[in-house]
Amino acid sequence: YLMVMYFITGTYQEVYKMVESCVSEDLTSEEAQIFNQLEFLGNDNHPDAHACRLKLSAVTVGLGDSSAMKCPWSVYEEMREYVKKYDFVSSACRLTTEEELLLLKMSTPSVGYRLPTELVNRNSYVSAVTNIGTLPVGKTLSVKVGIDKPPVIENYDSGADTSILDNPKNCMISSKLFGAAYSRPEEDQVAFGGLRALEFINAAIDHGVEITSSRYGFPLMYDLLVGTVAFKLHPNDKTHNWGRILVRLVPPSDFKRKSAEMSSLRILSENPTVAQHPHIPKFQIDSAVSKFKGMFQGKDAVSRVLSELHTFLTKQSIRSMLNFPVASIESQSPAVMTLRRPSSFFDYRLWVIPRVSDYSQSVFSLDVQNCAAVNIPLAQIQAFASKPLSPINLESYVVYLSRSQLRKPNVSGAVPFDLSASKAARTHCSEATTQRISTDIQKYAHNANNETTPTLIGFSLSDIESLHSSSSVLKKAISQLGALIKALNGLMEFDRMSLGNLMARTLAIATSEERSDQPGSLPEEINFLRFRLGQISEREPTVWFELLVASILSTTAEQDIRSLNPYLSSAAYKTVNSLTVVAMLASIRIGQSHRALRGLSHLVKLLRNVKSTSAPDVQTRLCAEIALQASKVAADLTCERHFMRVNPNTVDFDPRFLVFEFTYSMMLRKSQVIL
Repeated sequence: YLMVMYFITGTYQEVYKMVESCVSEDLTSEEAQIFNQLEFLGNDNHPDAHACRLKLSAVTVGLGDSSAMKCPWSVYEEMREYVKKYDFVSSACRLTTEEELLLLKMSTPSVGYRLPTELVNRNSYVSAVTNIGTLPVGKTLSVKVGIDKPPVIENYDSGADTSILDNPKNCMISSKLFGAAYSRPEEDQVAFGGLRALEFINAAIDHGVEITSSRYGFPLMYDLLVGTVAFKLHPNDKTHNWGRILVRLVPPSDFKRKSAEMSSLRILSENPTVAQHPHIPKFQIDSAVSKFKGMFQGKDAVSRVLSELHTFLTKQSIRSMLNFPVASIESQSPAVMTLRRPSSFFDYRLWVIPRVSDYSQSVFSLDVQNCAAVNIPLAQIQAFASKPLSPINLESYVVYLSRSQLRKPNVSGAVPFDLSASKAARTHCSEATTQRISTDIQKYAHNANNETTPTLIGFSLSDIESLHSSSSVLKKAISQLGALIKALNGLMEFDRMSLGNLMARTLAIATSEERSDQPGSLPEEINFLRFRLGQISEREPTVWFELLVASILSTTAEQDIRSLNPYLSSAAYKTVNSLTVVAMLASIRIGQSHRALRGLSHLVKLLRNVKSTSAPDVQTRLCAEIALQASKVAADLTCERHFMRVNPNTVDFDPRFLVFEFTYSMMLRKSQVIL
């Protein structure tokens, strides 16, 4: 449900993190209904949305086609979109090489169609990246890629057109009717913005902008570029910019042919300073009779303005101001890609993906000196490793009583049954088994008779029996519980504050928000800032706290985490690990304190029900409840951690136990650790 909600709100990174935890062979009717809602999210074309859907397809492929979690989208179509938009997929949602190869195998086009070139190339490239780590040093790997014939695109920026400067008379457009038929737009129609100006520019685009158009052709564009027509949609608009836009909209048949008209528009478009020159020739509209006379005599408005413009532009002072655009060269796709073995964490950043390689780490060593360097004292670490709640001075609230003090009889060490009369018990194996049973019972009896049980001070059996008859005993018990609750609340508040600070600093060091390396040269610092900007823009991978928790289970944790941040030193990584472990321990202790406080709250409620006027059977039952609840609270307070071993310089433990405790906010009993 939460994953679908994240999907709906576009929180794709959280979706991606949760996908692997949302897989099941069997779904309840409610779960199936929620899963089916993903079908309606298939029209989400965000690059990360494609990645999330493909991730779900990859993790559910093993369930089979008849599974309730069969994804309702086409892996083929999703993979095509993912490859097209790969450059825009955020770092946290990128697929691993193994996942991409699996999904490419699952991508099957319609019957009669072959796999498109981009997926064939992707398969070759990903396969090469998978094997790149095995290349010998200095060797390269070549990947051949297929190239589809690119579509023919007429390039406006193919080069400068200097016809107006070189020989304008011989390259003018022969027909001049468009100049004679041109009528300049009224100022109130285009100069003040609003709906009329918007309708005018929409009509120009819909009708088509051509050099020989009488309404939206050369004369209008020339007037816009030199500022004769003051067209504006917004008060801050520049008329020259609107002229540049319209010039770019002319059809290829106009800009491919060298002409004085097109050349003049190109030059004025790229040189706004020249276009706004006070002496730039203006387009003069002739009277009705003069229009036709000029057309036959070669003195029409278009010819005149081009001749005057040629004279103006060829002046030395103006010619030196002209800038000609550099021709744009169309890109050519290489037929072969060459890959080299990565030499550092800085190489192949697009393939650096946050993940935990394995979960087989069985021994973790917490560096005590490293903890001291980040203000985590040894006493706190020792408390976490043994009795987490010892900082509240447990001896002031808990006392250990023997069986006799608890009025419990000693456990007998004798076997409670006799099999000596049985014939089957006289065999060698049976006698050995009987002897072992006897030894185990004696050992158990010895341990049970010598162990002590934690008990809240003021809640011994004699104290509990006196609650109904002595107000001083009741008052003392309530006061004792009040002091204990205050101490636990203080410790929990400290842990909560510490947890927030520890997590914040852990992530700050892991992401280099807090620098762990020494500033380098100017180019190195520029690269560092580029990396930090990439993290913020989600182009560079970054860590989150849950990933750091899972990473302590990996045998390649340091490489996995440091690959995400090339600027994270080995010493800084150890600090990150130490802070992560201590944060987990603080979180677990918060849960332990919360359980103890909840039990204390219930115990206080029971004490408030103590009344001397109650019936004897009610008093007996209430005393039993108080004794049971007090015993439970004492056990919660004195709960110990049994899988950590404190050495002079390190604290060694199995990280799998710690992650289990952190995940479920509980503490493992000694018997559970032994098992």
